[in-house]
Amino acid sequence: MQTENGVIDKLNNFLDGNLDNLTLTSDVLCKAMGLSRSQLFRIVKEKTQLSVTLYVREKRLDKARNLLLETDTRISEIAYLVGIESPRNFSKYFSEAFKITPTEFRNQSAMGKSTKPTAQKVSIAVLPFLNMSTDPEQEYFSDGVTEEIINVLSHVPDLQIAGRTSSFTFKGKNQDVRLIGEQLNVNHILEGSIRKSGNKLRITTNLIKVEDGYHIWSEKYDRELIDIFDIQDEIALAILKEIKIQLLGSEEATPFKRYTNNPEAYQLYLHGRFYHNKFARANEFNKAIGYFQAAIELEPTYAIAYAGIASCYLNMWFYRHLSAANALPLMKKATEQALELDSSIAESYLALARMQMLYEWDFTNASVAFKKALELNWNAAELHMQYALYSALTGNLAKADEHVTQALSLEPFSLINNFYAAYVYWIAGNIEKAVAQGKKLVALEPSFWGGYMITGLNLITLKNYPDSQESLETALELNYNGITLSACGALFGLSDETESAWDILTQMTSLSKTQVVANYDMGIVHASVGDADKALTYFQTAIDQHEPPMLFFKFIVRDWLSDRLQDERYELLIQQIVQ
Repeated sequence: MQTENGVIDKLNNFLDGNLDNLTLTSDVLCKAMGLSRSQLFRIVKEKTQLSVTLYVREKRLDKARNLLLETDTRISEIAYLVGIESPRNFSKYFSEAFKITPTEFRNQSAMGKSTKPTAQKVSIAVLPFLNMSTDPEQEYFSDGVTEEIINVLSHVPDLQIAGRTSSFTFKGKNQDVRLIGEQLNVNHILEGSIRKSGNKLRITTNLIKVEDGYHIWSEKYDRELIDIFDIQDEIALAILKEIKIQLLGSEEATPFKRYTNNPEAYQLYLHGRFYHNKFARANEFNKAIGYFQAAIELEPTYAIAYAGIASCYLNMWFYRHLSAANALPLMKKATEQALELDSSIAESYLALARMQMLYEWDFTNASVAFKKALELNWNAAELHMQYALYSALTGNLAKADEHVTQALSLEPFSLINNFYAAYVYWIAGNIEKAVAQGKKLVALEPSFWGGYMITGLNLITLKNYPDSQESLETALELNYNGITLSACGALFGLSDETESAWDILTQMTSLSKTQVVANYDMGIVHASVGDADKALTYFQTAIDQHEPPMLFFKFIVRDWLSDRLQDERYELLIQQIVQ
């Protein structure tokens, strides 16, 4: 029988290897310790004077403190590495425990290690301006002003601007700017408010230094509401001038690009981006397309809305919501229209690059399109992430890691970027990091199927089949289609639950009558049960039709189809996929 001291030692050893688990519940701990809930709670309380929850949190924060001291890992990443469900909670818990914020702790530690000054990149987040009007409909105007300021600042050299998706995460939340700055990886915050009364507008702005909360600059703007876009431009450029003087010591003019002069079309475009960024199911993508099309009906030359349509159709094809025959012509047409209308928009080249990379498998021209997009907008998080994926697929893992870091720094709360970051980690063979990224996605948005799928697929590689099954079955419940079914089928085949794998194949065959089930999906389940001949037929068809999963086939073979499932014919298939 284990002593109480032995229980604490065993608990500490277990926690040391499992602190990154975001779902480390009391039930999990009781099972690992071989104790009842009451026994464990009593022993921990008597020996530590803490509840089990607070004891585990203390362990997490101790590990976080070591990571802050010993690594350059971003603070938002450290939160997930120690199993705390969100960066904002991590900053709160850390500050409560040590009476100092994580950033301040790291800075003080760095000062102790070296007296050599280091230049810190100037970075800023624009928080959604508060609507102080009594009319809730004016919310769109205040959001629009915020959008335009972000747009203008994103084109300033030497200034890193947090992306819209992440900045708008804090809309309506009254949090300390220092905590917000840590979560968004910026050293300055711009906040403001808008009050409308009749045709009168008052806009107030404050530029704040994150480190100490000091207000560097503030201003009020009183204007007549005549033209919404002229006002947005005027305010944005006035703020830009002050920020450049205050932060960069320069008044050099920065070109400002306006995508439309139609305020109604602009609002429809914002609605489209909202549903596009949900990165969810066909319903959300179709809503996004509907809003983009409505914007184009009002403004036929709205190039960036065409780029949005192209992105939606590509994602719907990639994730089995729409067949290639239905999606790809529309994707290609929208991309061509975007470029024809305006060849100076980064989003248009991004749409072109993704089509060339994922469908045409033309990596040479995709490289040209990516580089053109980066020249036009170096502050676009999604662009950096897609270029990271391109770099990983073409074997440049150092560049891939660089652009993943940049993308997550710009948009730490974006589902799209966090999802593709896991792809890059997996391609690099960093399976543990890919699992952590999947868990991070689950914490960011528990209703998003992708986080569970990423977690489950990588747990297969680690041969943690029970936890993989739990994650993949959750993904299947949230998004019942070919991609999640095939993941479950591969799990069952690789874990020798052959009967369950064949049941999945039956379900996939039935589903294929009404929905898209890729040839790859059928092939990987057949391969996982050792039916190589049938798998090869499906895989070859998938290559002939340029199905996107085949771009990742060599990594699937590396992780799953070796040892007892190895077949030299798989290597011959890989040779057909030129990258």
